[in-house]
Amino acid sequence: MINTLTILAVETSTVACSVALTINNQMYQRYELLPQKHAQRLLEMIDEVLCEAGIKGGEVGVLAYGEGPGAFTGVRIASGVIQGLALGWNKPVIGVSSLEAMAQRVLSERISLEEYAHLDEVPWCALMDARMKEVYFQSGTFNLKTKQWRVSEASLISPKEVEKRFTLLEPHCIGLGDVASEYPSLSGLFSNWFETLPSAAAVAQIVQRMSLEDSLAYLPLALPVYLRNHVADTIEQRLQNRLKKA
Repeated sequence: MINTLTILAVETSTVACSVALTINNQMYQRYELLPQKHAQRLLEMIDEVLCEAGIKGGEVGVLAYGEGPGAFTGVRIASGVIQGLALGWNKPVIGVSSLEAMAQRVLSERISLEEYAHLDEVPWCALMDARMKEVYFQSGTFNLKTKQWRVSEASLISPKEVEKRFTLLEPHCIGLGDVASEYPSLSGLFSNWFETLPSAAAVAQIVQRMSLEDSLAYLPLALPVYLRNHVADTIEQRLQNRLKKA
C-alpha cells in the first residue's frame, strides 16, 4: 500500500527553485530564487530535506512536481528529475499545474479566509508571464465549506485576451501571479492582487488535498506541460528568423 501522506514535491517552473517533503502533518522544505541554476541545486535540496526528515528516498510514498506551464528549461528539469527518481525508487508520480500551485500558495499563506466568510466560494485567477507578449492563464474557485477546488484548464493567451476574460470573472476574484512588473495593467484589473511564484510546498499541499478527496491520478511518465506549440526553435530556424528580420 502506498503511503500517500509521505510526499516529495519539486517546483522549478519559474526563477524559484523549491523542494518540499511532507510526512503526515510535518513539512520540510527549501525555497530559493535561482535564475538558471535549478539544475545545480535541485538534487542537493532533495538530499537536504530527506536528511532533515531522517528518511531515505525509498520511504517516500508519492513523487510530485510542478508540471508547468512555465519556463521551458525549468519545467523540463522538474519532470526529468522526478522521472529519474520514480524509476530508481519505483514510486508513483503526480503532476500539478504550476498556476494552481500559485493559487494554493496565496490561499494558504497570504490571505485570511475569514474575509471571504460571506461567500460560498473564493474565486481566483492566476497569471504567469510567458514571455513573447503572452501570458499563462488559469482560474478556479475554492469552496470554503466543502474545501473543494474547481479549476479551469490552463491556457496561453495575449494580455488583451486576459482583459476580455476578466469581464467574465467574479467581481471579487483574487488575482495572483508574477505579471505586475511586466503587465501592470493586468494586475491592476484586480482589487486584490498578490504577486507570487509557485512553490513545492503548495504542490505537496495540492497532492494532500487530492489524496483526501480520493482523486489522485498517477502518471505513467513525468511529462512537462508547455502550452506553446514551438517551445524552442532549432539554431537554423533562429538564424532564418534573424535573416528575415534583417
